[in-house]
Amino acid sequence: MRALVGSLVLALGLSGVQAQEERAIDHFSGVGVRAMGMGGAFAGVADDFSALYWNPAGLAQLRQYEVYAGFLRNHFSNKSIQAGTRAEASLDNTRFGSLGLVVPYPVYQGSLVFAAGFNRIKDFDYALRILGSSGTDGLRTDNSFRHEGELAMTSVAGAVDVTPSVSVGAAFNFLSGEDQALNQFEWVDIENRVVEKRFVARDTFEDKYPTAFTATLGALFRSSREKPRVRVGATLGSGASHRVRYLFKGLPSATAYNLVEYDDGSARHNVELRDDGSWVQVTQDEVRGSYKISLPLEFGLGVSGQPMPGLLLAGSAHWAAWSQTEYQGEDKNERRAGAAFDTQYRDVVRYHLGAEWQVPVVALDLRAGFYTDPLPFVGPRDAQLSVGPENPLIVAKQDRRFYTLGAGLVFEEVMHADLAWVRGSYEQLEGPLAEKAVSDRVMVGVSCRF
Repeated sequence: MRALVGSLVLALGLSGVQAQEERAIDHFSGVGVRAMGMGGAFAGVADDFSALYWNPAGLAQLRQYEVYAGFLRNHFSNKSIQAGTRAEASLDNTRFGSLGLVVPYPVYQGSLVFAAGFNRIKDFDYALRILGSSGTDGLRTDNSFRHEGELAMTSVAGAVDVTPSVSVGAAFNFLSGEDQALNQFEWVDIENRVVEKRFVARDTFEDKYPTAFTATLGALFRSSREKPRVRVGATLGSGASHRVRYLFKGLPSATAYNLVEYDDGSARHNVELRDDGSWVQVTQDEVRGSYKISLPLEFGLGVSGQPMPGLLLAGSAHWAAWSQTEYQGEDKNERRAGAAFDTQYRDVVRYHLGAEWQVPVVALDLRAGFYTDPLPFVGPRDAQLSVGPENPLIVAKQDRRFYTLGAGLVFEEVMHADLAWVRGSYEQLEGPLAEKAVSDRVMVGVSCRF
């Protein structure tokens, strides 16, 4: 029985170490409370601080100084089914989201605007729990996988009117962040066949993303300089080249455990089972390493219009060729840098739709939106092996889609307070494992314009 437990640790442990998805790819989380209330359809609007992210050319529309701060609350839940057994995992985080400043510079004609700020742009939060049985040994398995972290962007940007109806802009961005991953494997003797009632094994990954540089170029066409009824925006973003530094902590063998509990209430910590049946104390292995990953260009195109006074409609599309991602150099420890991007990832397009209605008489804006965000990782987990029952493709039964609602209040034409709610979901199959995930995000932002 113990040998079986050990083999399961080895198999699952290796899957956690060598089949890591690249977290720097995808994981869009959105920027700007007003923008996300409109479903992220902002590349063709871009008329507040969040233009720094969506389309820096839009900054040229701003005529006042703006100071902005935003906060967000994330909730992620994931229901899984494997071999008819259901399980659920969840994760909650509250984070500081954005902080920025917009400074219009007085010029004789047209507009010249500068901005600087901080935004959290990618969300690594993820949780999965799988319950099952190890067969005829009377063991119940309880395995959990968890990621927490984010990627943040610090930017400086500028925009200028080149004609009365066309502005161009650029943002220079510095990205950094981290991801904390924990895999835990647990076996419980539910039939009291042995004196050990519970075995627990864990491994962890700590990924750090030191500062990487990107640039975003933008252009915005307006039907008129003041209060345009139609706007069209386009963006081109360079992909970041991350030097990922990782620290792996795991057990030294397949028969080692972080915790072994006994029926009498006693316990052993960090022990390994020898062939002769004896237990010995062990310490966790620690492996440090790094590798470089270069992400592809990203393109964006957006349009917005006002079919009637007080009503703004917008749409945009953002394309990333994730299959063109490349590794540079080698991972000397061979713990990471093992993806085959041209086969394990697909190119995706995010589509965004949004609307904003300025309620007559009162200083209230109501917003709603929708966007798609297809999952780019399609597997299989091991690019070196053939696709089969032990190495299946990942099938999106329902790709990620999000619905958004938002509202904004203006106080004495100086302070703007915004609230947005974003709900998303997806369903996917990976061999016998089915996942149904739901995420909820509440965003709050306050800006002062003077």
